[in-house]
Amino acid sequence: MRLLFLGLAGLLLLVSCVPANQVRQVQGLSGPVNITFDRWGIPHIRALSSDMDVFFAQGYVHAQDRLFQMELGRRAAQGRLSEILGSGALEQDRFFRTWGFYRAAQASFPNHTEFTRRALEAYAAGVNQFIREGNLPLPFALLGFTPEPWTPADTLAWGKLQSYDLGQVWQDEIDNTFILSKVGLEGFNDLRGAYPEGWPTVLQPGDLRGSDDRANPGEPTQLAGMSPAMLAMLQELAQFSETLRMAPRTADQGSNNWVLGGSRTTTGKPLLANDPHLRLQNPALWYIADLRGPGYQAIGATIPGVPGVFLGRNDRVAWGATNVRPDVMDLFVLDLEGQSYRTPTGLVPLRLRQEVIQVRGADPVTLTVRESEYGPVISDLGRAFLRPGLTAGTAIAGENQAVAVRWTGLEPQDTTLDAYLGMNRARNAAEFREALRRYAAPMQNFVYADVDGNIGYIAPGLIPVRDWDGRFPASARQGQQWKGYVAFERLPQVVNPREGFVSSANNRVLPHGGPDISSYTTEVFRAQRIRDLILATPKASLADMARWQGDTYSIIAREMLPGLLALQPQSEAARRLQDAVRGWDLRAELDSIGATAFAFYYREISRMLEDELELRYPPVPYTFVKTLREDGRWCRNASAGIQNCAQFMAQALEKAGAELERRLGPDPTQWQWGRLHQASLISPLASTPLIGGLFNRTLPTPGSMHTVNVANYNQDTFLHTSGASLRTLFDLSDPDNSRIIYPMGQSADVFSPYFDNLLWLWRDNQTVPMSTRPADWGQTWTLELRP
Repeated sequence: MRLLFLGLAGLLLLVSCVPANQVRQVQGLSGPVNITFDRWGIPHIRALSSDMDVFFAQGYVHAQDRLFQMELGRRAAQGRLSEILGSGALEQDRFFRTWGFYRAAQASFPNHTEFTRRALEAYAAGVNQFIREGNLPLPFALLGFTPEPWTPADTLAWGKLQSYDLGQVWQDEIDNTFILSKVGLEGFNDLRGAYPEGWPTVLQPGDLRGSDDRANPGEPTQLAGMSPAMLAMLQELAQFSETLRMAPRTADQGSNNWVLGGSRTTTGKPLLANDPHLRLQNPALWYIADLRGPGYQAIGATIPGVPGVFLGRNDRVAWGATNVRPDVMDLFVLDLEGQSYRTPTGLVPLRLRQEVIQVRGADPVTLTVRESEYGPVISDLGRAFLRPGLTAGTAIAGENQAVAVRWTGLEPQDTTLDAYLGMNRARNAAEFREALRRYAAPMQNFVYADVDGNIGYIAPGLIPVRDWDGRFPASARQGQQWKGYVAFERLPQVVNPREGFVSSANNRVLPHGGPDISSYTTEVFRAQRIRDLILATPKASLADMARWQGDTYSIIAREMLPGLLALQPQSEAARRLQDAVRGWDLRAELDSIGATAFAFYYREISRMLEDELELRYPPVPYTFVKTLREDGRWCRNASAGIQNCAQFMAQALEKAGAELERRLGPDPTQWQWGRLHQASLISPLASTPLIGGLFNRTLPTPGSMHTVNVANYNQDTFLHTSGASLRTLFDLSDPDNSRIIYPMGQSADVFSPYFDNLLWLWRDNQTVPMSTRPADWGQTWTLELRP
C-alpha cells in the first residue's frame, strides 16, 4: 500500500504543471486585483483602487501557498501548539505563554500608525477569505482541524517570535555567570572581553555618527548575588531553549550585507547585497512578492503571516539587514519574601495570572505565571523542569529567589512593523532613515541606497540605558532598572561614508575603543573576507557581488594551517589528513578534499574549552586562533597530560585522522566535502505516516563555517543546519536588474511545481529576477480577485 501511494505521489509530481488562469469572487476588496504568477511562482500583485487591496491580496496568496506554516507560527507565539500536536508540544507552550508574546502583541496594536493598523486588518481579511473558501492545505486534513480566523494580533505575535529568534541573549547572562565562576576574571575577559584589535568594524573612525549612551561596563561583577542553585536551574532552562521547535537558541545565526557607492561600481550607481543567515527551513521563512497599489510599491522577501516587504526595494530605494545582536534582554534577580520581592523602597507583590493550555488527547493544563515590574518570572519554567508538577505559586523551603526577564520586544512601544511599511514607501535615503524611528526589535544593521546615488548605514532599535554591566544579571533589591533608551540620533549610523562602501557581517559595529552595541565579540573572519574582496575590486559589478556571496575561501583555515602543517604525524591516518590540506586552496567547494580534512581537525580544536567549561563547541572561533598562536592557557589540560598548544594540536591531529578514516575510509579520493556536508531541509510533516518523506529534501552544499558563503553545520553529523536563508542583489542604476533567491520554493504543497524549484538554484549560487517588468517573468498565469 505504501509503495502504491508513493508511486501515485510520484506520478502527481511528474504531471504537475502551471495552473490555468482563474477569477475568484471575494469579500473585502474595494476594487479588482490582478495577480500574475511568474515562472518561479512569484506573485506580482497589482491593485488600482486602494493600497489596502494590495495587503488583502498578499494575505490571500500567503495563505494559498503557506497557510499551515502561518498556523504553526501563530500557535507557537500564542502557546497553543498542544491543541493540535498533543502533549509533545506542552513544554514549548508553557515557555511562550510565560513570556507572553501574544499579550504583548495585543497591547502594541493600538500604538501602531493608522496605515499599519489598516494594513494588518486588510491582510487578515485576505487570509480569512482564503480560509472561508475551504480549499485548505493537506496538513489540516491530516491533523483534523480547521484554522480559526486570522487577526492583526496573530501577525504581531508571529513577528515577535521572529524577533525573539534573532535577539535572544538572555542565555548569555547565564553563560557569563557560569564562565566567570569557572575561570575567573582574567579567563572571562579572554573569552568574552574586547573585540580583537586589527579586525574590521562596521563603522570607521572618520565616519562615526552617533554612539552608545551606556557607561563602559568596566570589570564584570556578580552584584545580583544569584545563588548556585538558581544558576543551575537557569542553565537547565537555557538548554531547553535550544530544543524549541519554532525559535531554538543557536549560536550560528548571522548575516552578510554590503553597499557600494557609485564611485566603486561599474554602473556609477550604488550596488547592494544581502544574505541573512538563519536556520534552513522547509518551507522557507521567506516568500518573494511584488506588491503595487496606487501609492504603495515594494518587491522582495516577505514573511508569510506579515504584510509588506522585509528585505527588498521599491522603485527608488533598496535595503538589506544583518543581525546586530545587542544586549536588549536582562535578567533580574528577585529576592523573595513569600510572594513579594525586595526593592530599595520595600516589598513589591508579584502579580499572578492563570493560563489554561488545551492539550490534544489529554486534560487541559493550568499554568500560573508570576509577573514583576521587570517582566515575567522565567525561573518558574526551570522549576517546572526540575520538579515536574510544581506550580508557580508553591512555596519551597529554603528557596528565596526568582528571576524575571525584561526584553524590548515585549514593550508596548514595539512598533517595528510601522518601520518596515515606512521603509517600503520611502522615496529616498533620508525618508528611509526617518522611517526607522519606529523600529524597536530585533536591532539590525541596515544598509541602504537610493537611485540618486546615496548610500548609508544605520542600526535602529531600542537599546536600554543601564548603570550596571548588562552582561550579568541585575538585582531588584539594589534598584537596578533601565533608565530609558538610547536616542535615535545617537544610534550608530553613517551617510555616504568616505570609503565609498559599508559592510557588516555580525562583527563589531563601533570603531575600536570603548564599548560596542553588539554581543558578537569574535565574529571576524567573514567580515575580513568581505572587506578584502571589496578593496581588491576598484569597480565592482553585480556579477562580482554575486560571486562574493558564493565565496567559500576560509580565513580561519588560513590562520590555523601553518600550525597544522608543522606537526609531526604519529599515525598514517594523521599523515594522510595532513597531506590532504597541504595543497588545499582553502575553499570549501563540493569536490574539496582539503575542506573535509580541515573540518575534522577543527572539530577537535573546538574541544579546547571542554575541560575548563564543560562546553564542547563554544562559539569563540577567534579565541581558538589566538590561543594557538600565543600558546595560551586554553590548550593546557592537566588531566590529559597536555602542557602546551603543540601537544594539544598534535593530539587533535591524531584524533581527527582516526575519526575521518572511521567515517569515510582511508582513501582520500573519497573525502569530497559534498559527500559529507549536506543540507537537510526537513518538513514539519516529516513524521507523518506514509507521506512524510515526500516533503523532505537533502542535497550536498558548498561553504563552511566562517566563509562568506556560510554553511554552518553540526560538528558531529556535519549536516548543514544554517546559512544563507536568502540572497538579494540590488542594482540602483536599473532596479529591475535586481536578483533574489532562497532555498525550497514559494509553495508548501509538495505537488506544486513551485515546491522546491528554487532549491538547486540556491545551492549553485544562482538567482532569479526581482523585477517588476513582465518581460522578465517568463511563463505566467493569472489570478484575478474581484469584489
